[in-house]
Amino acid sequence: MNVNSISGGRPVFSAAALSKVTAAKGDIKSGTEVKDSVEISAEGMERFQESAAVQQNDYSAALDRLKEQFPGMKFSVGTGLTGKSAANSGDNADRWAFKVSEGFLEKAAGDPAYTQKLRDIQKATAFAESFSKALGMKTTYCENFIDDEGNLHHASVLVKNDELNEELRAQAQENAEKLLSAVREKNAEAADRLASLMSEAQQKGVLILDEEDMKLFGEAAKALEATEGEAEDVGGDEAIGSEKVSGCVAINAQKLARMLAAAKTRSQIRAIMAKIQSDLKECETGKAQGLDVDEASVSAAESLLSQAKSQMATADDREPTPEEEMAQAMASLM
Repeated sequence: MNVNSISGGRPVFSAAALSKVTAAKGDIKSGTEVKDSVEISAEGMERFQESAAVQQNDYSAALDRLKEQFPGMKFSVGTGLTGKSAANSGDNADRWAFKVSEGFLEKAAGDPAYTQKLRDIQKATAFAESFSKALGMKTTYCENFIDDEGNLHHASVLVKNDELNEELRAQAQENAEKLLSAVREKNAEAADRLASLMSEAQQKGVLILDEEDMKLFGEAAKALEATEGEAEDVGGDEAIGSEKVSGCVAINAQKLARMLAAAKTRSQIRAIMAKIQSDLKECETGKAQGLDVDEASVSAAESLLSQAKSQMATADDREPTPEEEMAQAMASLM
């Protein structure tokens, strides 16, 4: 039976282990004599149940730590992609819901490299969401699974958003072209692949995405960060321009300010607040790991968080319009 290290060396048994305790005839190779079932004592069952409870508590604590560090992401323990269902389709399609393996939970708890993988997945997901809106599309199905090694397995479907009128669709086309141009400045290959996806979206009105597309979105997000960082370095504001400048961890406060300025509804402001809180947490983690942290950008982010809380009081409590979603998408990318 498997022993799980997250419980500090205590023997923990998966649900699959219990099913093996009562193996029926025919489940074993012929020629082997077995009883109808293997009996387990009351004491043994009690130990098993205690171990299972310990395992569940340990996993819950690990999930809580991830949720605290990445407040915009929703985590649950899973074993893989299950396929389209009512739980992940239509209005329930959520790009920010992630199933993670038990093995990844163990590694992420003590290895910064796996935390970095989550940051990369977070950036790719943000790009995917903004990319779809810039194209005038909406997500109708989405699943994410992170395996033991921190690899993202993904499946999603984007369709043409029929709520957009002709003017908004023209604006979406313009936004997509601006986005493509910005990525091309730093990564021509990624821009070419994005252009192919854009062309497919325009011709078919549908995009089916997988993990390779998410890797592309991650590359594009990094290209945008590099372009924006260099542009703002010229202005002399190096630390705020990007997340890492000359080894210094910093928060892109100028981008956050643009996103907050474009936000019109409470749901949009809540998303920005979650992003700010996540960035502040990353800086806090970086400082604990001995990295240099740009305090000016941290102070700017804290000020924006206070501003967002004030703005929440007067914001409309409704779903954002397609125009507002598009404005927010472009503010998060450019």
